[in-house]
Amino acid sequence: MTDLVDALERAWADGAEHVTSLTADQLAQPTACADWNVKDLLNHTLGESLMFTEVNRREPASNDHGDVVGDGSALAATWHRVAQDNVRSWREGGLDGERTYFFGTFPAPASAIVNLGEVLVHTWDLATAVGRPVVLEPELVDLVFGLYENVPMDDLRANGVYGAQVAVPDDAPAADRLIAFLGRQP
Repeated sequence: MTDLVDALERAWADGAEHVTSLTADQLAQPTACADWNVKDLLNHTLGESLMFTEVNRREPASNDHGDVVGDGSALAATWHRVAQDNVRSWREGGLDGERTYFFGTFPAPASAIVNLGEVLVHTWDLATAVGRPVVLEPELVDLVFGLYENVPMDDLRANGVYGAQVAVPDDAPAADRLIAFLGRQP
């Protein structure tokens, strides 16, 4: 079985390849996430990861980290710092027990996969928004898809967390099936 923390670290590294090449004008480009531009998407991804880090450190979970991206001039350094802190918090906190967030309490391994999914899927969103090709590691996709296809999605879709599932062929690559399952057009 894949080590979840190693998988998360790989997702952060894959995302860094896309973040480091962003230009300031690309921050305003729309994304596949309704009403979010690239800057909003990055603020969400980084903010959610800060929340996972806080919980792993047994600190109060905040769901409002404000504007982490700013003007984008320090975005690569911010991505790297948040990634390092996030991965370290999982290594130090371990995968035992439960984690409680503003949206519920979950077993630590499931929480780590949700964290992984945030980085992985939003890396796809980012790359797609700026017209860059993106290849999601099949092993990481399998971890995330394995969790989400067992989650009741109706309420999440109804509340706008995810869009309606997009139809793709049954033999589509796993990454396309995950992206479509989460309401995006592969």
